[in-house]
Amino acid sequence: MDALMPSVPTLLVLQALEESPLHGYAIARWIEDESSGVLTMKEGTLYPVLHQLERKGLVVGEWVEMGRRTKVYRLTSSGRRQLVDSRQEWAIKAPAINRLVLREG
Repeated sequence: MDALMPSVPTLLVLQALEESPLHGYAIARWIEDESSGVLTMKEGTLYPVLHQLERKGLVVGEWVEMGRRTKVYRLTSSGRRQLVDSRQEWAIKAPAINRLVLREG
């Protein structure tokens, strides 16, 4: 089966990084805060997504000193283009999925 839509964790991570570079914990907090606690992303999901995005050239991670050495991630220009594409795909497919999943009868 073809992928129905971009990976939700991937889309959320790209969205979290749109405004500014963040470290992993800050990305997880952003997702939880912006979803009013409805969505959470555990380390076991977050870091594999970040590493995959790095391999694809959609984010760049840089080690910085923040009281301790921390890896901060930022979107690349390719990552910004992917975010736009993923949003468009989400806008088309999410309502269709809602119609199927939320129908009564």
